[in-house]
Amino acid sequence: MKQDRNFSMSGRSTSPQLKTQKTQKLNKNLYSQQSSSCKTNSKSQEKQPLQPKEKERKILNFIKELEVQQQKEIINQKLIHLYLKDAQILLPINEDQDYSELRRQLHYHQNYHQNFSSSMISEYVYLGYSLSNQQISYKLRAKMINWMIEVLGNYSETTSDATFFRSISIMDYYLKKTIFQYTDNQLHLIGITSMFIATKIEDIYQIPLQDFVTRICHNEYSISKIKEMEQSILETLNFEITFPTALDFLKNIFYQCFSLNDNPYLQNILDTSIYILKMCLHDYSMTSFNLYTLASSSLIYSITDFVNKNYLNNQQIIINQFQNKIVQIFQIDQIELNLCEKNLQDLIDTFQFKYPKLHNLRIFS
Repeated sequence: MKQDRNFSMSGRSTSPQLKTQKTQKLNKNLYSQQSSSCKTNSKSQEKQPLQPKEKERKILNFIKELEVQQQKEIINQKLIHLYLKDAQILLPINEDQDYSELRRQLHYHQNYHQNFSSSMISEYVYLGYSLSNQQISYKLRAKMINWMIEVLGNYSETTSDATFFRSISIMDYYLKKTIFQYTDNQLHLIGITSMFIATKIEDIYQIPLQDFVTRICHNEYSISKIKEMEQSILETLNFEITFPTALDFLKNIFYQCFSLNDNPYLQNILDTSIYILKMCLHDYSMTSFNLYTLASSSLIYSITDFVNKNYLNNQQIIINQFQNKIVQIFQIDQIELNLCEKNLQDLIDTFQFKYPKLHNLRIFS
């Protein structure tokens, strides 16, 4: 009876003919299911050849590793982990002959910025003691730099920090190389013209010359007077006005330490370093140091300040690691770097006392 209940909801026994029909129907359903399963398996087997080849899979994995490495979070609890790791650690491509192109690109990535740093050193122009042959006071030079910050700050939508640093570099380089002796009264024209040249180099939308005449210097100097000074500057410098600035050195060091990264903590470190560099340019005595030494000291100070404020453990280890890395990039003399760091700390502590009326650095930063 139990067997009969499996085929009929009634308590009656089923006839042999009806049992045969139901058995045939059941077998037919089973065959249909098996056939459908076979078709599904065959379709899945047909899809397998469409998967990427082994070589392509390795290349894709390698590219993904590079993308992850570039986009990974730089600051993750400790700055000691900030250095980018070599992608070969994650994927041993050196052992595979199929990856010669990838090896070449990786080698290029590793060595490009080191070679670029050497190129910057060879093109470097020393700007120290620019007033040694001039009758211009140190304090007036500081006031000129403070005024430049205000001028360019009012054009912040079209100018950048690069314009400011280029302006100071052109002005100092000209005062250092010119055979003429200038006085305080003539520094204003030199500063205006230096900004005019710098905005044409660094900015996509340059500050119009007419703005310099009417809005910036309030018709104190005519267009012809500014162009005359521009010609004097360009000829004196032999048109060599694209040499690396302190900002160029800073950004190169920063990239080699942190690579391209939009982490807000790192951006804060960079902004602080730029602020300190601007502070250094106000002080004539600080310009006696090489620009890459100034840039290195500013970055080391910013990193040290960040580490001390945010981390409790391994502070000195982290700071020493970055200092050694930065010294290695430009082969900086350790004694000179230590002296620059000491003078930089003194300047930061006394800046407001030494320059009580110069507020534009704070206002436009």
